[in-house]
Amino acid sequence: MKNIKEKRGITLIALAVTIVVILILAGVTIDAVFSENGIINKAKEAANAMNNAITNDQIELNELFSELNEVMNGWWSGETGENEDINQDPEPEKPTDIEDVTEIQDETVTVEDEYGNKVTIPKGFEVVEEEGITVPEGIVIQDANGNQFVWIPVGRVYKDASKTNYSDIQLGRYTFNTTNGTPTPVQLAYTEENPENYNQLISIPGNMSGANCYEYAARSNPDGIVGGINAISKNLEAFVDSVKKNNGYYLARYEASYGSGDSVANYKPLSKVSTGNPRTNSGTALAQGMLWNCINQIDAAKISRNMYNNDSGLGVESDLVNSYAYDTAIVFIQEMGNVNYANKNDGSMSLKNTGTTQDKVCNIFDMASNCYEVTTEYSDYTNLSISYSCVIRGGNYFFRNSFYWK
Repeated sequence: MKNIKEKRGITLIALAVTIVVILILAGVTIDAVFSENGIINKAKEAANAMNNAITNDQIELNELFSELNEVMNGWWSGETGENEDINQDPEPEKPTDIEDVTEIQDETVTVEDEYGNKVTIPKGFEVVEEEGITVPEGIVIQDANGNQFVWIPVGRVYKDASKTNYSDIQLGRYTFNTTNGTPTPVQLAYTEENPENYNQLISIPGNMSGANCYEYAARSNPDGIVGGINAISKNLEAFVDSVKKNNGYYLARYEASYGSGDSVANYKPLSKVSTGNPRTNSGTALAQGMLWNCINQIDAAKISRNMYNNDSGLGVESDLVNSYAYDTAIVFIQEMGNVNYANKNDGSMSLKNTGTTQDKVCNIFDMASNCYEVTTEYSDYTNLSISYSCVIRGGNYFFRNSFYWK
């Protein structure tokens, strides 16, 4: 019997079915991959979206890095365009109002009172707020030791908030009517107001009528002494320039009293409430707070300069009052409503304690009353019984060489 081997293979029908199925699957796959909504297009869209997101993120990151870089490098891109070092403490805002400077100041600042008057507060001083916060009533400042001074404004001074009630005050040397005190400018300080130089003869009224009075701008010798008998201003031109820049200056609030020191070279004066213990001569012992009534004009000038100088570390210098400063202060006092103050005195022939003469104007005590005032102005006035080269103002109490300075 013959064995017949079985042969195996794929039939044509099965092949056809398989091919058809493969074609169907291929068509579906091709459509899924290559159609408009196919995998490739979807992948491309996703890739584009991803690229756009990455680009946008990069832009935002670049902007953030740019801002951080600006900050780290201390640059501010605002309107001022100023450099600012972020490693340093920010500068405190400068005060603008009188009420903002009731503590000792680290630097000189300019502020305004409630009427709009500008006031310069020097480094090392503060405003004594309880004494007054407007220029017309008298702005009082003090140093760390309690020495007090009053602001004397130069220029336009507003007397209230309306800005329509004001006085214009000029820095200058004046004569004052002996009946009503009306001031007449003889020499104004600013060149544009008076083109003449600082050295000018002036005839002053009263018991020194006809005397020629000088205020020297230039020091005649290193000591600033005229003819060996009269001290002149420490630096008159610098004083005038300072007043022009700051629109004012300061005058001691009180009659000067002894503070410390054992000689003219190192005496330190005070500007505080003081007592009128009489000194009959310059050899009488000084006690702190005693009115400095017995002192010649040259020593008064030297001592006044000891109060504030370049070594004091403050924003001021001190000197014996000059004729511009004294006369202008009188004009200010009268313009603030104290009529005929130029002719005031208390009629007393005895030395008094601070304030007992009831002479307080614009927060300044005893300027016209009690002791005579001396300035750096030089006079050629003489007579048989009394001869002195300094010009005296105000007061009534008199003792030879017993002059007081502010």
